[in-house]
Amino acid sequence: MLYLGYRDGEEATLVPVAEIGPDGLFPIEGIGSVEASRAFALDHLTPGLQFTLFSEGAQIGSFSAESFSVDERYCRVRPQVRGQIQLIPTVSTVQKFLAAPAREGSQLGYGAYSPVAQTTELRNTSLRMALRVLRDVGVFFPGDVRDIRQDIQVFRARPGAMPTVVATFVSDDDLAVGPAPREAYSIFLTADDDNGADYRRTYVDYRLNSLDGKGATRYFDHLDIDGDGSEEMVIEVMGEHSMWLSTLTRQGGDWVEDYRDPCGLAPTSSGLGR
Repeated sequence: MLYLGYRDGEEATLVPVAEIGPDGLFPIEGIGSVEASRAFALDHLTPGLQFTLFSEGAQIGSFSAESFSVDERYCRVRPQVRGQIQLIPTVSTVQKFLAAPAREGSQLGYGAYSPVAQTTELRNTSLRMALRVLRDVGVFFPGDVRDIRQDIQVFRARPGAMPTVVATFVSDDDLAVGPAPREAYSIFLTADDDNGADYRRTYVDYRLNSLDGKGATRYFDHLDIDGDGSEEMVIEVMGEHSMWLSTLTRQGGDWVEDYRDPCGLAPTSSGLGR
């Protein structure tokens, strides 16, 4: 089972994302309500249970479960685990990570923790891609598109590959759960340079609130979950009343949705203007 976690000093909280199967991720059975999540914790989670932690595709430490509760922020209520973490010295500033029970986690992750630095060129790539999306959907943005860029991350989807650029742009709203005006929109995009020629968009989700409903997406982390040598990307999606989780994987040179919480809204335009 794949988990995601947030650090709080020397402690952290984990919530399960999805089951890891031979063909990818699938929804966890036995959760979705407060009562079901509590029962799941009683059946599957015990004090002292050990987890392996991952960031940037590499193993970075361990987690020991201590207490259990319920996380109701998601459209599909999830169990929550709190416990102590131990991180390797080089990742002392990491605040969020992926996790798996130690027995399964020992087979995941590769290499040393080596985050990619954000250069001006990579940051400008995200701006160029966003402007093309706005042009393609017929939206005139009068200001500086940097003013609506609310998140940008870069990472390597494969060892030795050019960095993947991931960015979120939100207009007239925030990158958080909550109501949004009808005119609000969000863009979540990825860009890759697979042949050294130039970056191109490899995933786009443009959402206009009045038509598509709110679904502002942000990158969480990445990990080679299925062992195929290419990373999967875990993303969080913010709706008006709750949030949900999805994953993307590389397929035919593009990123495609591989998993989504059953209660989450589908992406609207992943093939837009490639």
